[in-house]
Amino acid sequence: ESVVEIYLPSLACRFAAHGGVFRSCSVHLLSENLTWQTSFKLVLPHLFLFVLLTFLFSRMWCGWVCPLGAIQDAMTWLRLRFSAPAWPVPEALGRFLFKLRHFLLWATLAISALIALPVLGRAGINDSLFLWYCQLCPSRLLYPALGGVMPCYWDGSNGITIFMSLVGLGAFGVFLFCFLVPRLWCRICAIGALLSYFNRGSLPYLRKDARKCTSCGTCRRVCPVGVERVYRDMDHKVVTDGECVLCLRCVEPVSYTHLR
Repeated sequence: ESVVEIYLPSLACRFAAHGGVFRSCSVHLLSENLTWQTSFKLVLPHLFLFVLLTFLFSRMWCGWVCPLGAIQDAMTWLRLRFSAPAWPVPEALGRFLFKLRHFLLWATLAISALIALPVLGRAGINDSLFLWYCQLCPSRLLYPALGGVMPCYWDGSNGITIFMSLVGLGAFGVFLFCFLVPRLWCRICAIGALLSYFNRGSLPYLRKDARKCTSCGTCRRVCPVGVERVYRDMDHKVVTDGECVLCLRCVEPVSYTHLR
């Protein structure tokens, strides 16, 4: 059980060993309550807190708070220690992953609403597809293991659970490639897709003085999620992109006086 009944915008996971400090993540909040058809009066305080926290910090939750993001950064650090080169993400694959993450988000919400229908309940489908995104999220397997608890990596109850077990193992396999591709899961994560809708217009933002930009391309090269806008946009002062996790690596060098 969680210590505090609060859903964070970041990946606070309900599958953490021995319970976590917080209830769970924002996608869990939406999907669980869509399925249970929770009274709007009960959900409203959680939604208000989510919007407030997202407005205050936007995707800094991804860049600075998310434990799964920290694990990916640790894998990148380990790769650098071994002097292994990073694998570049082709532009076509980057576009596909962008579409995939938003598909996962909206598919999760749609499935969560549909399995609340009585006809699916009688067929037993709702139990198999409950918290659909959680079943494929790497944290479901990773967080319990980090706490010394064996995760449930396989459910052979029926065809749906077998399929979801395979998808979950496949997603975990993709996550392991974060050793070679920095922040790869951040390009797929449905939680990040949800937060990206708030990234522009929230309190933190990146501002660029195009007159001082030399187009050296360093900001593009150091970006762990492959954001191009900071480099390419010369027409706007605010260059925060929806995909940006606001890790601020593009503004770390002292010479970047045109970015802040």
